[in-house]
Parts: sequence; structure tokens; C-alpha cells
Amino acid sequence: MSTIRIDDLAKEWMKDPAFRREYDALEEEFALAKALLDARDRAGLTQSQVARRMKTTQTAVARLEGGRQNPSTRTLARYAQATGHRLVIGFEPINKAKRAKRA
Repeated sequence: MSTIRIDDLAKEWMKDPAFRREYDALEEEFALAKALLDARDRAGLTQSQVARRMKTTQTAVARLEGGRQNPSTRTLARYAQATGHRLVIGFEPINKAKRAKRA
């Protein structure tokens, strides 16, 4: 049985224009989910530990990190505090983001 690396699989999927369009449409959701996971990873915490600090459930943290919902800024601030971070929200021009992707 051979093993396929997820990075290799993703590269293959990205060659499909339809997949790429859908992926790009979800870019912001993926970015938020990645930022949440990175913060928890840097803090060295489990979902359950973050949940306890936020006074919520592990399931709620899993849903938040899953990127399928649009959390409030209050929820993001609570998550940031629970992981020892500070929430920073910003705006960047769309053209700048597109140029950075091409670079």
C-alpha cells in the first residue's frame, strides 16, 4: 500500500480549474481557520484546554477551528486571550493580496 502525501494531493487538485475557483472562494475562511490553529499550536494547548479557558465546550472550539462559521469579534477575542494572544484585525487592498499571491 502506498502513501500519498497531503501536499502532493493538494498540488494535484490545484491543477483542476474548478477546484481552484472553489478553493480561492474559501480563501478567507481557510486563512482564519489556519490563524486559529496556529495560535493554539503556538500556545501548546489542546482544544479542550482552550475550551475550558473560554468557558465553552471542546466541540464549540472544534467548530470554530473548522472554518465553517463566521465567529463574532468577541468570540475571536476570547479565543485569542485563551491562547495567550492579542486579536488584531486589519484591512488590506484586494489588489495587494492578489499581487502577493502571484509573487
